[in-house]
Amino acid sequence: MQHFDVDPDALRRAVLEDMARYLAEYTLPLSGATYGTPWSKERVAAELETMRTLLVDPYPFEYFSEDRILPDAERAAPVVRSAWVVAEDGSYRLLFDPAVREYVLVSGTPENGWGSFGIRGDAPSTFLAR
Repeated sequence: MQHFDVDPDALRRAVLEDMARYLAEYTLPLSGATYGTPWSKERVAAELETMRTLLVDPYPFEYFSEDRILPDAERAAPVVRSAWVVAEDGSYRLLFDPAVREYVLVSGTPENGWGSFGIRGDAPSTFLAR
């Protein structure tokens, strides 16, 4: 697998900047606009602080893409993709997939492999979806 040229330090800085921007711009959704109870800004701040403790020095990683980023014709079986791990939390990893310039949440184990399941986007909201 090809690992795109990524500056790990720049990637870590980008994640931290995304986290700060996410918190600064966070507002409660309108009533009825979401399922469940929306998080308060204080809860979001606490979750982002937890995320900060789970950041790692980015390193290359391969995962099985089992979500919908690929056209139907290419989705017959999970595809192995190259990415960079930016955070780890038990059976979850937050990856940066440079080919599509998105963060992706994967779950799994070292023994069974790691696969995506459709949670993609910016670093904070993708990781907080775990």
